Amino acid sequence: MELSTKYQYTYFIYPYVIDSKRYHSYLQNLLRNKRYKWIVFETAKDMNLYQYFLPDIRKSMFWSFELTKDGIKSFEKLNVELKANLLAEHDCNIFEYELPKDLQGKIGEKGGIFFDISDIKLVCYKTGICFLLLKTNLVENKNFTDVLNFNYKFREITSKTYKMKEYENIKLQSDNFKDVQEISNLIKEIIGNQNDTNNINVDDEKMLVYSYTCLDQSSWNDETSQEIIDGLFEKYRLLLPASAQMADSVGKKEDTQIYENNYMIYGFSNFAQVLLTSDISTVNYTITPQKFENEYLYTYILELYKKLLLKKINQEFNNTLLFKDIESGFLCFTKKLWIQEVTNDELGTRLCKKWHEKLGIEEIFLKLKSKYDILYKRYNVEKTSKKNGRLAIAIVVLIIIGVINIILQL
Repeated sequence: MELSTKYQYTYFIYPYVIDSKRYHSYLQNLLRNKRYKWIVFETAKDMNLYQYFLPDIRKSMFWSFELTKDGIKSFEKLNVELKANLLAEHDCNIFEYELPKDLQGKIGEKGGIFFDISDIKLVCYKTGICFLLLKTNLVENKNFTDVLNFNYKFREITSKTYKMKEYENIKLQSDNFKDVQEISNLIKEIIGNQNDTNNINVDDEKMLVYSYTCLDQSSWNDETSQEIIDGLFEKYRLLLPASAQMADSVGKKEDTQIYENNYMIYGFSNFAQVLLTSDISTVNYTITPQKFENEYLYTYILELYKKLLLKKINQEFNNTLLFKDIESGFLCFTKKLWIQEVTNDELGTRLCKKWHEKLGIEEIFLKLKSKYDILYKRYNVEKTSKKNGRLAIAIVVLIIIGVINIILQL
């Protein structure tokens, strides 16, 4: 059974890591490039975000909420270096990237899945961990199978094996880009040559997927077989092509899904977050997609950041000579992020718990905590040993001086 879509978008998320020592210069490069615009969040304009996040998280991710209109004007008057200095002092900065208008579009052939890239953002943390967000929309494709095939194929455009999968006969084409390689080159251009994700064991050849699809009510209603919906939803959640053969039964729904209502299913995996709805309810294609790509998207980015930061700290702990500096970063993470609630929003809280589980954040934290405890004890033992050694040397020196004084008096 072919399912028709009413509305759809997918964010492809590419994490990358910049050496924290180069973060300031990276911000300078963004500010010098006219295609990048630092996003200023304002209470009136971004009321939903302001009300959704609790104060501590809001001040961390969206600190520009605290700026007055005069403060914003003063910032705009600063030179690039001073702007970078100010931005670098804060935990997180978000930029928009304006797509070049002179890109050569696809001409002629129409045999494939057509799509547009409608938005590009960069979310950059002062730790050097950043996220590139590409928002895509399918064009002229009205079937859910196109969504499945597109998500499956597009997430690997940065992979070295992408061209080897041409035999799958899934062609991706865009009116704004002459080919997929041009998009891959654009991603490399935006990220630059400073990607250190390999140092923290992150797959940089497959992007993470955050996808929303609203099906036409003619395809999903009270008469629709739930078995069909469940089977296709699993492919959606697991980023499988439409042709993939599924097992007779899907996974445990309580582990991989949240049913907000009969026509709204959130799906989770360690590499994707998806939402499938039906336009049988007006809310499902009006309010829901807006909240999903704003409040919940930024919440998802925050959870991804927690995971990558923990992996980064874990890697840094291997350098025991810098234990005190690394310990400071770990304790800061615990205080600012780990013990802080993100939101009072009921669904947002439930999503956070699911992401914690699927991304393995709790497990990574506990392993890192155990490693920290061992290193902390070892560091203090060595510190005490050195202190005792210096004390013993001082006592010996004092004894020698005392003996010399006695000899001189005699």
